[in-house]
Amino acid sequence: MTLIKYALIYSILAMCSSKVFALHADSQTELISYQSFTQHGDHSYAVALPSDANLEQQQFLEVELGCAAQGCSDWDYTVRFEWLKEGERYELGRLITPYAGYMQRGMHGFDRTWTRKYLFDISHLAPVLKGEGVLNAHYGGWGAKKSAFGFSAKLLARGAVTRKVHRVIPVYYSQPAGWPYKTAGEFAHYLPEKSLTFTADEIEAELNVIVSAHGHALSYDNPAQQPQLCGEWCERYFDVIYNANLVERTALWRTDCDQSTTFPQGGTYIYARANWCPGEIVEPFIYSLDTQQSQSTLDIDWQNFSWQPSQYGSDAPRYIVSAVLTTYEAITVDTDLAVEQILTPNSAIDSRLNQSCADVRVAVRNQGQTVINHIEFTYGVTQQHQFTWQGALHPNERQVVQLPARFWGIFSPENANMMVRATTAQDEIDSNNLVYSRIEAPLSISDSAQLYLLSGKFADETSVTIKNSKGEALKQWSQFNASAEHRLDLDIPVGCYTLEVNDSEKDGLAFPFLNQRKGKGSIAIHDIDDIHQLPADFGRQLRLPFTVGYRLGGCAASPWQSEHAYAQVGERVSFQGIIYQVKHWSYNFQPDEAGPYDAWHALSYCDGSTLSY
Repeated sequence: MTLIKYALIYSILAMCSSKVFALHADSQTELISYQSFTQHGDHSYAVALPSDANLEQQQFLEVELGCAAQGCSDWDYTVRFEWLKEGERYELGRLITPYAGYMQRGMHGFDRTWTRKYLFDISHLAPVLKGEGVLNAHYGGWGAKKSAFGFSAKLLARGAVTRKVHRVIPVYYSQPAGWPYKTAGEFAHYLPEKSLTFTADEIEAELNVIVSAHGHALSYDNPAQQPQLCGEWCERYFDVIYNANLVERTALWRTDCDQSTTFPQGGTYIYARANWCPGEIVEPFIYSLDTQQSQSTLDIDWQNFSWQPSQYGSDAPRYIVSAVLTTYEAITVDTDLAVEQILTPNSAIDSRLNQSCADVRVAVRNQGQTVINHIEFTYGVTQQHQFTWQGALHPNERQVVQLPARFWGIFSPENANMMVRATTAQDEIDSNNLVYSRIEAPLSISDSAQLYLLSGKFADETSVTIKNSKGEALKQWSQFNASAEHRLDLDIPVGCYTLEVNDSEKDGLAFPFLNQRKGKGSIAIHDIDDIHQLPADFGRQLRLPFTVGYRLGGCAASPWQSEHAYAQVGERVSFQGIIYQVKHWSYNFQPDEAGPYDAWHALSYCDGSTLSY
């Protein structure tokens, strides 16, 4: 076991405008520098955190996963990150590694330098995240004898909380490989009913449950009585029972694996599984519970089903389970709107939706006691716009708001930040109203670019759509010949667009395990001097933002020059983010100056979008 002292780094953000908001300093505590796993099992590190728990801010575990020193593994493995404190185990988060054969072999744009960051919200564990403890990473799964992954970890704190955690109560915790489901009665012994006692200071509670199912036993217990391999490939459920009442029946089934951020993968990553996907976080289930009864009971009941050994596995299905109950004190303010994060654009987030050239998506949360019905947003890079949101944001509710597509201004994408500020009436905390994100410029092509598509044997599964910055479909193709090449003329003017290639069977234009039966398609954008090959193994949808006629942050017209005489009617120039067209001869006449002899007509913003003034 290695002792690693924490290193605290403060960074203070300030808003660059006429009004400067006081912002909390965000902190990063390095827990583990990059370590290669050398074998399966526990990898434990002694960590010394500050002696006092941070109850004032949100806290997150940031994990960076990558290849080990010897390379990456072909298989998907289960990794549990745990905090061991005073004889208790608290699961900080769980992820499944991707099928990393492409990283190992340098295929499909990957190599052994691949890394990806994962963020786990661990704010509910704040009271125990203090002093000396052990950070444990349990690495296990399918044939995990020697490892081929590595990780580093940081503890992040940001924002401000108005609902403080009072107590953390461990409820259930399975062994690293999970509990075997031999029979319903035997499995129930792992999940006995728990008695809880609440104090007057504990106003509400939340149950946080992390579950992933594994194994390849054979079961016919489904409505169609079809053979299924349990627990990985079969949908089952559990019931949360509180004070003898059903809180919720939760299905253990995840159907979005084909949209993994890490794609393509050298394995069967696209298929639905029992609450996990290769390359992704195992998302926790969260249940709100009242504390009005000081003496309460909590139970989890698993679905009853039968199974038998299969040719793929003779062991019982296994469920890796952890459950912790968190109690909270009363909210301390009436009104507090918190802007949590810019989701799009944000180059720091690993997501298929993190890139954009016009629209902005932002997550906001109501941290007060009253419903918020009205939010004023200001957003942009060098050009700012306003948007008024109206609706109902209830206490402790989080919503993702889509802000209208607007021109962001003139800037260099390499050094630019998107800014979003949100305010509401009588907000009592202004330090969490402003966020920034880094921008990555999407693909830029000319107006003569074409889309080349090679269809598979089942061409009716494929459709292609080009959408403008407002999300409106401008071009659509859905009729393709099987196993044939198709040249699609884009023929669209200057602007910001999104290409969507959809597959109704959720297996893309190509998938290694189906190529012999379904054919191997491909897709590429052919431009004047370049060919942009796009991934064909994309699951249900490939989404690609792109610009035509300009690069994000730039302009689709040359800058106006005061010393140049503009004698050709219709010639276009750019000035202060706007494209102007000359109406008659002009020399040294600034485009934005209006008058009876004005030579210029304002056409659009530099990205081709409609002027909003």
